[in-house]
Amino acid sequence: MQQIPTSLPGVEKLIQKLNIAEKTQQKEIRITVQEARDLCAELAIVTARLGKTVQEIHIALDEIRKSSTQIDVKLDGGVF
Repeated sequence: MQQIPTSLPGVEKLIQKLNIAEKTQQKEIRITVQEARDLCAELAIVTARLGKTVQEIHIALDEIRKSSTQIDVKLDGGVF
């Protein structure tokens, strides 16, 4: 399974810009088209991988539910 990236430079850069804007009381921030592309690509990767992870979790939960509700009964005829 592919892991969610641990480093998202585009997201990190946007967060830094937001922090600076808040500290300096700016009313808006601007990003370049390239920064927007990078941000979109990173968010697409994260969204796709999270979607796959959620799907895998649902499958695992279904298997757990089935295994916890099924009871196997074995009869031993014994010896008379």
